Amino acid sequence: MKTRDMLTACIAGLACAPTFAATPAADAGAWARVPALPTACYSSQDPWGDSNDAAIEAMRETLAAQQETNRTIDEQLRQASSENPMAMVQAMQQAMLDDPANAQKMIEKMTQTGQQAQTELPAQMDREKQIEAESKTLVKQYEAALDKAMGPAQARWNAYQKKLGWEVEPGFAMMPDPSWPPAAWQEWAAVQKDRDAAYVATCAQWWSATGGFQAYMKRYKAFLVQERMPYEKKLIDDTRLDQYKLLNVPAEGYRTTTDYDAAIDYMQMASSLYGQRMADPFCRKENACQ
Repeated sequence: MKTRDMLTACIAGLACAPTFAATPAADAGAWARVPALPTACYSSQDPWGDSNDAAIEAMRETLAAQQETNRTIDEQLRQASSENPMAMVQAMQQAMLDDPANAQKMIEKMTQTGQQAQTELPAQMDREKQIEAESKTLVKQYEAALDKAMGPAQARWNAYQKKLGWEVEPGFAMMPDPSWPPAAWQEWAAVQKDRDAAYVATCAQWWSATGGFQAYMKRYKAFLVQERMPYEKKLIDDTRLDQYKLLNVPAEGYRTTTDYDAAIDYMQMASSLYGQRMADPFCRKENACQ
């Protein structure tokens, strides 16, 4: 995810600043705009896919607008630093002198922040790679379970092909071949119904509210909300706000974007995983199966 690049850049440019201000809390708006995960076996049974895509695009627009606001504020900081560097140094010195009792603590915290950034980032990146890798493992487990459930149907169709003296081919034609005898059409339709029954039988285990994919998405959101977002706020937002306060740069309108980033990543992950659902049953009228 793009967070890795953002955090690396933060370490290079911001991580060693002192901390004086608290980060404004992200409102609940980002997560409130994330569509609830579907529970239907077939994607054609709900409008979730379109709703999720629309929510991603809307969130990206909100993110871009807030990033532009934050960049405008940051530009004031850069101007203050480049146009009058001596004033910046004096402002920092005065901020330290105004609270001499905590001056040493501030200096120590400046050093500690930079050191923590360098040492914690690799672990944070590894943790994100780990949680994302779990999704790929889950998909492989699902595919294996589905293959096993549909194994009898595949075996039945293979046996029938042998019976007719056909070359046994894995998989299934979407529609019967016009050259097939009527009995083959009927057997093909029966096997497709067997496949549908196998899919539905495994549906709850994977796609229901208590299924494997919902369970993973809960873990993924917990990682985003409880681990990644607080880490980014500490490393990125707190540092920026401290600099603004230190140099008397107005920060009105600044807002963390960590929740927007996290919500987008969550919806993209959901799109990837829930795209594994079948769209429709195998046996459908338009496929000459009734």
